[in-house]
Order: sequence, then C-alpha cells, then structure tokens
Amino acid sequence: MVMLGTVRRMGHSGPAHRPASPARGLPLPTLPRMRLAVCSSKGGVGKTTTAANLAAALARRGRVLAVDVDPQDSLGRAFGVVAKRPDESLAALLDDPDAEARAVIRRDVVPGLDLLPAHPALETAAAQLASAGGLVTSIRRVLRPLLADYEHIVLDTRGDLGGLTLAAVCAADAVLTVFTSDPGSALGVARVAAFLDQHRAYENTSAVLVGVACAVWDERGRAAREVAGALDDTDLPLLATRVPLSRRVPTSTLAKRPVVLSHPTSPVASAYLALADEVLAAAERVPA
Repeated sequence: MVMLGTVRRMGHSGPAHRPASPARGLPLPTLPRMRLAVCSSKGGVGKTTTAANLAAALARRGRVLAVDVDPQDSLGRAFGVVAKRPDESLAALLDDPDAEARAVIRRDVVPGLDLLPAHPALETAAAQLASAGGLVTSIRRVLRPLLADYEHIVLDTRGDLGGLTLAAVCAADAVLTVFTSDPGSALGVARVAAFLDQHRAYENTSAVLVGVACAVWDERGRAAREVAGALDDTDLPLLATRVPLSRRVPTSTLAKRPVVLSHPTSPVASAYLALADEVLAAAERVPA
C-alpha cells in the first residue's frame, strides 16, 4: 500500500519516546503539570472527541482547562457550550491583549473542568494577528497568566497544520496526534511529526510528540491493523491504548457530554481513561 510505505519512509527525525503500557491497579503517581495540544493534519480522525474525553478524564486528577483553538468550536459543543458572541470566546483574547482571560472562561462545564470556548470570529482574529506577525505566540500569551490555576491544559486544534495549530503547539509542552483505520490518517501522523520537527528549530517551541493514538479501532477490520503496523515500523511514539469503535461515541455527542461521563462503565470510556494514563506517563518521561 503506497501510503503506508510512505509513512514508514517518513518516520520521525526527532527523539523517540515510545511509552510502555501503563501498569494496572497501581497507585496513580504524582505527575507534573501538562499542556497538551491534540493535533491532526486533517479532520474526521477523532481528534476533538479524543481531546474532549482526555480533558474529562484528566479532570478526575485535578483542575483542567480545555481550550478550543478551532473556529468551528467543536470542543465547546462536545461539552454543550457555544459562545454566542466573539467577546465570549478565545477570539476576544486574541483581538485585545489586555482582555481578561478569566472573564471569558466557562467554569465547571463538568466537575473539575473549565472551558475556554472558540467562535467563528477566531478565524478573522487569527488572520489579523498573522499579518502582524503575532499569531505564533498569541495562545501562549493568553494562557501564561492561567498556568498556576490548572494541573493540566488540553488544547484542541483545528484539523490542519496552519497558523492556529502552530500557535497552540507553541503554547504546549506535549503533543498528541491520532489516527484511524484510514491509510490517509497514518500519513497525516507523519505530517504532524514533520511539522513539529520543522517548527521546533525556529519557533521557540519545545513541544514534544508524546503519543500517537488510535482514536477509532475496529478490531474486525484489516485496515486498522495495517495502519498500526505501518506506524509501529517507524520510531513514532505509538501508544498501546486503542479506542474501540463504539456506538456510544455518537450517542454521547448528541448528549453533549464526553463518553467518559455519559457512559463511564463502557469499554470505550475505559479506553479513554487508559489513554489519559498513558499520555501522562509519556509526558513525564520527556526530558525537561
């Protein structure tokens, strides 16, 4: 298969941080604060669903801020939050450097989790900042006064590798990307890794790709195994947890609650909880 062969050749030129499977039944360790950007080079690969469920899972451990960096505001909608005006969203904070971020944040959208929502006006705000040369550091600037308020911050990016995604990565210290059984999504993983390598050299970002996760695993299909095998042949940090294909996910989307909250005992919720453990453990192993 041409695409999978391309993934094997592209690999990843940065350091490999391939995590082991997390131990089960052991006490949870005290882990450092993490700023995690969830990225993909295209939409439709389960990125936002993964970001929402990871944020909800991490909120069991401590205070979490979920940041929607996509003008389509999909992360906010996953929690039933829609910013009706630009001044209720991240767009206002990019437009006005003196705006108070805490006034825009939606508190306790679920227990332990606050949300900084997006709005379609974010597109215009980002374009204006990009033309002025200030987009890359804009999200980092917005989050700086909030860092002490949260144990973890999860940023959901748009489904591309444009300026807003780069701004989110520059505000993060860890990056997670996802794939499905579609061979094109595997190629997208390699593109994310190359994107990080490219910008690490000159954008003053130390964000590390801590994990590559299967966001939709169909154990009955051959394609998913082929994609996972192709990624396993690279030095990309393929995570052990695979989120199973489940009807619970679209049901939870309609309910506007991540599946770890709407169906907490389901196999798919258990997978997201395990993925949160694995991502945290991987982030802990990254050299400071």
